Amino acid sequence: MPRLEKVKVWSGWLRLSHAVIGLTTLVLLATGWLLGAAPSLAQGASDLHYLAAAGLVFGLALRIFLMFRGTPVERLEQLLPGDSEWPPIRETGLFYLTLGKAPLPRWYAHNPLWKPLYLLLYVLLLVLVISGWLREEHPLFLGLYLPDVHALFAGVVGWWTVLHVITVLLHDYRGDAADTSSIVNGHRLFVVDKPGLDPVELQETAVRLDQIGRPEK
Repeated sequence: MPRLEKVKVWSGWLRLSHAVIGLTTLVLLATGWLLGAAPSLAQGASDLHYLAAAGLVFGLALRIFLMFRGTPVERLEQLLPGDSEWPPIRETGLFYLTLGKAPLPRWYAHNPLWKPLYLLLYVLLLVLVISGWLREEHPLFLGLYLPDVHALFAGVVGWWTVLHVITVLLHDYRGDAADTSSIVNGHRLFVVDKPGLDPVELQETAVRLDQIGRPEK
């Protein structure tokens, strides 16, 4: 009879980097908007903006460190879809297009569809950090006007953030992966058809129900 297994997937360091990146990104988007929309609040918004930027640098540095020194599911190669993950990627896309009416495939750690999007997000955030750092003293860089580059990428990250929140909530509402709580307590829920968890190769983060297993330490 199917039952739920609660498995530790995300380390405390990964959850910390996610929280820091997420919170500082929200603060940066809000204060960046205030800088242009509310001149009377510009000074306070500017101070908070630069403070949040420093926090974002820390969060990104920690996440990049984990890409090379973290647990197996946190490594850089886990942000690149494997050959076996293309069917789950298509199924996840169909789940989104049908607003959760199509079945949501299971995966062990990262959502296979979002793997390259997470990697792209880190690149976008690095561009924002660099362009924000250089924009005042060097507004023109390699023929690019950095304030416009900064504003463009901030808009992309803003929409990405909204989409990410919507899809995670959709996962928990229509699926059974408990993604929201897993990034808080580090554990994910899996529906298994038999007691215990069988070992799986960590490269295959999109797995069948009977293949779900624990990562090696």
